[in-house]
Amino acid sequence: MPVTPTTALDLGALRETPGDDRRLAFETFLCRNLAQHLDIPPAHRIARDRPLYTQGIDSLTALTLQRTLESALNIPVPAHHLLREQSVGELAAILSDLVDRT
Repeated sequence: MPVTPTTALDLGALRETPGDDRRLAFETFLCRNLAQHLDIPPAHRIARDRPLYTQGIDSLTALTLQRTLESALNIPVPAHHLLREQSVGELAAILSDLVDRT
């Protein structure tokens, strides 16, 4: 059963969700939150395959996103994962791995 992203993610449900569905749930959650943090107009979207820094993520936005993720998942999310040259899809895969480790 796929997880529907909301303002909070159910860590238990995510652990039960198969890998591809879990990554898709994280991607959707990340895109929604990034659109809010970056004040993206409704007609535009966050690209899932472009590096985050090319879409407006700076160090302050990354820290805000880190707090959002930690609050939603109730697990620590190291800030360096948000500051590398990775895309939403790559970050979703990292978050999926972090869920498996906790």
